[in-house]
Amino acid sequence: MKEQYLSMVQSMDLFYETVSRRRITLESDPFSGGYSDICGLSETSTASGFMSNFLQIYACRDSKYYRSPSVLCEINNACRYILSHTNKDCTSNLMITDFHTPATFDVISIVRGYRIFLKYCGQTEAEKETAALVLSVIERHAKGILASGFRTPNHRWVESAALFMTYNILGWPELNEKARKYVAEGIDIDVYGEFTERSPGMYNAVNDNALLVMAEEGNMPELYPMVAKNMELLFNYIECDGSIFTQNSRRKDKGEGAASGKWYPGHPYYYLYLWAGLIMKNKRFLKFADYIYRDSVAGGRGTPGALWLFLLNPELIDFDLDAEIVDTILPTTYAAYYPLSNIYRRRKEFFSYSIIANSPNFLFLKCGDLTVYVRACASFFMKAQFIPKKVEKTETGFRLQMHVSDDYKLPLETPPATSDFYAIDHSKRKHCQLCELDIFLDFIDTENGLKMHVYTESNASPIPFKLEYVVLPSCRVETDNVMLDAHAGGNIVIKQGAVRLEHFESGHTILINGLFGKHRYHTNMRGSVPPASDAFTIYSTDFCPVDAIVEFICDIRDSASVPSNPIL
Repeated sequence: MKEQYLSMVQSMDLFYETVSRRRITLESDPFSGGYSDICGLSETSTASGFMSNFLQIYACRDSKYYRSPSVLCEINNACRYILSHTNKDCTSNLMITDFHTPATFDVISIVRGYRIFLKYCGQTEAEKETAALVLSVIERHAKGILASGFRTPNHRWVESAALFMTYNILGWPELNEKARKYVAEGIDIDVYGEFTERSPGMYNAVNDNALLVMAEEGNMPELYPMVAKNMELLFNYIECDGSIFTQNSRRKDKGEGAASGKWYPGHPYYYLYLWAGLIMKNKRFLKFADYIYRDSVAGGRGTPGALWLFLLNPELIDFDLDAEIVDTILPTTYAAYYPLSNIYRRRKEFFSYSIIANSPNFLFLKCGDLTVYVRACASFFMKAQFIPKKVEKTETGFRLQMHVSDDYKLPLETPPATSDFYAIDHSKRKHCQLCELDIFLDFIDTENGLKMHVYTESNASPIPFKLEYVVLPSCRVETDNVMLDAHAGGNIVIKQGAVRLEHFESGHTILINGLFGKHRYHTNMRGSVPPASDAFTIYSTDFCPVDAIVEFICDIRDSASVPSNPIL
């Protein structure tokens, strides 16, 4: 693995040359000694991460900054900044969101750097002084961890990992005791390997890292199968373009309202799969780590930052990874239903799709570089945006459904004591004209895509209804009569037939057959989520009762399409 190792050394050297210029040197600045981020903030967590990296390159023989006095000075400065900018109770402030927080993420990073520094350096008086400064930071953070707690589910395991790490260095029994209390609560992972936060783009990796540390530092090998189960789960969340499907997440990797973002299995997953692959002797994990490295570099997302793993385990540098994984194959075709997470995932080499609940965007389809997601809504008392509660398995596939109702209220038989409408006891009113609407969507896998049967039942009609096919830009939209480019913010109603989406450069196509258009009440439909401003929307519109079958067919053209040819 020497090629990957040396690439990381080179990347870390470049990192040092870049970030050292971000240090605030003006003594009158309240954040003097810290490192400014793009927002003009100087977080102690930033200084901690940088300091850990500085410790690594200082101790790395292959770095051009190996045992450089200037690097040692940067380490000392970072330590002093952290010590002077934590709170009196030894907690930290993360100015972007949290205050009086335990520096648990920081501790894991710092301890790794500290151990590397002691492993390779620490002999000179200057190095001993630096080691003592770093240890004082660890001690201060350990006190802060004891003084604070957690806010989100994953924080318990990050905190436990930091507690075990600091306990093994400092020997304070209260550190071990607090960690064991968290462990006694039980790890929040289900039978399918999913954590509470369902965050494959971010916090699943945080949990995996924390549990690996806990297993190692707390002598808890029983945690390894849990980590393995979650890491196996990720294989079924990898899209056909190599990105991770994150739209079922409960955390910010969902996109915080946007469905167009992409998450790749980048830097943290690289070292996690390499580390776990070695511990568990899992060749698929090792193969995936190698894939992540090469895909990140080739995709311009940078070299994964895992130098610490090589320096703590120097035998990795000359490890022949290629020989180890030569016959190992990563899955590119799968179908997986996770009822506890309300998601069905399917991939067949060049296309993949997800059916999810609890989101207005209930179907996501990818074919190479093409992406489409689907919504539905009825204009029914401003409450019929289709957001199903669960993904149900049927004899033929999967079903999403939603029931909504509303009615009208009659005058009170006895006058109320007040005319204040919101103070009146409305539970005493009689109701009339109950209106009900049920929306059903059934999905069936096909050879190169899927079929979607949409139908409604109601005692009211006609109810305006729409389907939205939200298309991410940079593709061609073509019917038998029209050709146009999918531009952000644009939309079209296709009255009947089919539409073909084509990515010109890659040749991937998605044919959507079974479109319909009966009205133009779509972008401003009452009760509907706003149109996607970063995408192009194709609308199908009708009046309930609706009964329609839509088919999605994915393909890769083997030659350039001729505009005069029919799309079907």
